[in-house]
Amino acid sequence: MNIHKSSNLYVISAPSGAGKTSLVKELCKKVSFISPSVSYTTRKIRKSEVEGKDYFFTNRTNFKKMASNNEFIEFQSVYGNLYGSSKTYVEQKLKDGDDVILEIDYKGMMKIKSMYPSAITMYIVPPSIDSLRKRLICRGQDDIEVVEKRISSAKFELSFSKFADYVIINKNFRTALVDLISIVLVKKL
Repeated sequence: MNIHKSSNLYVISAPSGAGKTSLVKELCKKVSFISPSVSYTTRKIRKSEVEGKDYFFTNRTNFKKMASNNEFIEFQSVYGNLYGSSKTYVEQKLKDGDDVILEIDYKGMMKIKSMYPSAITMYIVPPSIDSLRKRLICRGQDDIEVVEKRISSAKFELSFSKFADYVIINKNFRTALVDLISIVLVKKL
């Protein structure tokens, strides 16, 4: 891939509910030279989401066709839904000299690290499993059975934080955001 010398590819990963989506949204509002990659997904759109801004929502048949055509730099099955990062989108942004951030799970982070060794990986962790459970319950998107499934997965997923270049503890949102912005600014300099 031909990447502009001033471009950076960032990967941010975390278990569900740790705050990565909120942190990425705020980061992109405050740092003008970075933009989020908009992933494709087969899951249903949530009330707060906007097509083409949060995700490109598609069906399983179309997603699998895109995957077989090698249109994703990474794709995963997460909680029964498929998610994929568009190769064309990411590579074009990097060629144009823009920084791009991928918000993906730990499997995607590991794949990107092997494909793009210069990618900067960050892992968001909650201060505790109990605080993660409270966040998942408070956001009100899932029933308690799904919350407990996500907690069980999170316990395993957290072990992959050791493979990230940076680990940010999201105990306080503002502090975690400052840490994230600091990493991006240092890497840009």
